[in-house]
Amino acid sequence: MSELDVLDTPEAGRRVVRGGALRVAGFVVGIACSVIAAALVTRHLGTVDYGRYQTVVALVTIIQAVTDLGMTTLGLREYVQRRGEERTTFMRVLLGLRLALTALGIVAATVAAVVLGYDAEMIAGAALMGLGVMISILAWTLAIPLSAELRMGLVTALDLGRQLLTAVAIVVVVLVGGGLIPLLALQIPVSVLLLATTLSLVRGVMPLRPMFHARRWVTLLRPTVTFSLATAVGMLYIYAALVLTELVASDHETGLFAASFRVFVIVGSVPGVLVTTAFPVLSRAARDDRERLSYAAQRLFEGCAVLGGAALVFCVVGAKPIIDIVAGSQFAGSVPVLRIQGAVLALTFVIAVWGFTLLALHRHREMIAVNLVALTVSAVTVLTLASAHGATGAAVGTLLGESVLACGYLIALARCGRALVPRPGRVARALPALGLALACLALPVPAIASTVLALAVYATGALLCRAVPDELTRPLARVLAVRGRGA
Repeated sequence: MSELDVLDTPEAGRRVVRGGALRVAGFVVGIACSVIAAALVTRHLGTVDYGRYQTVVALVTIIQAVTDLGMTTLGLREYVQRRGEERTTFMRVLLGLRLALTALGIVAATVAAVVLGYDAEMIAGAALMGLGVMISILAWTLAIPLSAELRMGLVTALDLGRQLLTAVAIVVVVLVGGGLIPLLALQIPVSVLLLATTLSLVRGVMPLRPMFHARRWVTLLRPTVTFSLATAVGMLYIYAALVLTELVASDHETGLFAASFRVFVIVGSVPGVLVTTAFPVLSRAARDDRERLSYAAQRLFEGCAVLGGAALVFCVVGAKPIIDIVAGSQFAGSVPVLRIQGAVLALTFVIAVWGFTLLALHRHREMIAVNLVALTVSAVTVLTLASAHGATGAAVGTLLGESVLACGYLIALARCGRALVPRPGRVARALPALGLALACLALPVPAIASTVLALAVYATGALLCRAVPDELTRPLARVLAVRGRGA
């Protein structure tokens, strides 16, 4: 049996669970690296300069989303669903198109920085960070076969290596007293190393020669432009909140929102990692077996919803120690902002499942419409509330936008069939545990102790109430049983 054929067997589900667990484990280590890096950068730059730094990062990310057009997800789906020479040609065309679009994105990011009135340091930083993003995108495009074949150990190693190298580079820049430009440019050497490693892993499996052919690019984009826009707009409106806040709020308030936003981005990456791991299975099931798709989407929803509850507890109860660790006492005003964004994160975990299910079903037009509505709501409310209430207002604006997106995705799933509408029964069992965990915020104990206790209460309650899907608890039970016999 070929490696890719595993997607058509029950082994695919087991690999998704193992791969998801492996990626989360790697991601936890990566989060530790990101937290250390963020703590160094925030203290090194201070409130105002950190706001400038994160604003450039957000701007480049937005431009990347617009020019990237969701091509990694598209490539993953098409790699799974195509065969032979058709697949090889598609991937070569994709490589060429991504390089061309990302180069265009570097120019667009630089021009946008000029138009928005950024200073010379921010403009140069945007151009250099854009170059690093271009190299990174090339590496992740070449790595598509690893994800499609569920080789999650290698995917995890690549991602973890990137985060470790980034953290090391940040430490070096801070130690030598580097400013905004070196911090934004450090992605270039990190991405070069990532690209070199990826090339060695996919040689002979992934075509390495890009095809620069305008007509083929148009042929590729024409039937998939709605897919591309659907994935791009979803990232756009989240990062737009920080750029818009910088336009209407003070530098200090922008810095406060940037610190909370950094935590949001780190934790909010978890559902994307999990669902991307399962996306090859969702895509194959969407093509061949709707019953299997419904089952997989429901289990993913249950697992991500429980994890979303943990993220909510973490950010609400642990807001103060998190900000103290990540940013320091000068960012104390970020604490209430992070608590609001904890609610945004809870929604983000389940939205990731619904969004990727809709992508697997090719429901691109519905996704674009919903994301545009969410973008409009978020942009209007962030501009209005951030100008009056600073960072807290911006956080409320993102919460409203994410709420609109969640409702829209549910409606879109219902239009695909009742079997795909998530059933909340199992997830609802975790609500008492969630309430008890959040109540730990009122305990007269140190903030770190109340955070640890709250997470323990939530995890224990979710397990006892059987809110966690059996596919996750059974492997854990087998491990514990084996260890128990060994003891």
